[in-house]
Amino acid sequence: MLKGENICKTYLDRSTGTTIKILDNCNIEINTGEVVGIMGKSGCGKSTLARILLRLIPCDSGNIYFENKNITKTSNSELKHFRERVQFISQRPESFFDPIMKLGKSLREPLIVHNKSCDETKLAEILETVKLNAAVLNRYPHQVSGGEIQRLSIARALLLEPKMLVLDEPTSMLDVSVQAQILHLLAEVKRERNLSYLMITHDKLIANWLCDRVVELKKL
Repeated sequence: MLKGENICKTYLDRSTGTTIKILDNCNIEINTGEVVGIMGKSGCGKSTLARILLRLIPCDSGNIYFENKNITKTSNSELKHFRERVQFISQRPESFFDPIMKLGKSLREPLIVHNKSCDETKLAEILETVKLNAAVLNRYPHQVSGGEIQRLSIARALLLEPKMLVLDEPTSMLDVSVQAQILHLLAEVKRERNLSYLMITHDKLIANWLCDRVVELKKL
């Protein structure tokens, strides 16, 4: 479904004027219905690789394929299908919600961006899926817990009917009991919707529990 082929990425260290290689001919593939984990020490390029695969930042060389189509140099205006089908869930979901906007409006915002009508029945079903009461939609981000805002982040992604979620440490900022709830929710959603996941994690137990296989990145 999503594949990175020979991905390379370097950054300029402005303090020294030298370049730092983050990724060197990195290859990864996530198949339909598969959960692939990425593990590795801090600074090894896990998040960088995920953002390259999401076409949020460019790679220096290599290719990105989605549904067998090379999207490495596809323009942003032509990535609408990809943006709908591959959704990103961050470890800091609160940063994706406008602090002065009610959560209900923020939740519906991607539908407006993608010119889709809001089916209130569908919205109610998705809220039920992530185990949230509709009353939460009338609150502001600071009025809900970390677990609730992460559930809302998942709900907002599901509204676009994606085929794949890219999960960047989705439970690392939550306490242990809430972590377990979110992980079980992700497993349930994956099973019910036959989604593919690319999951960045530093926790081997989580990776072994949720992932079909794990790729380990080594720091260069």
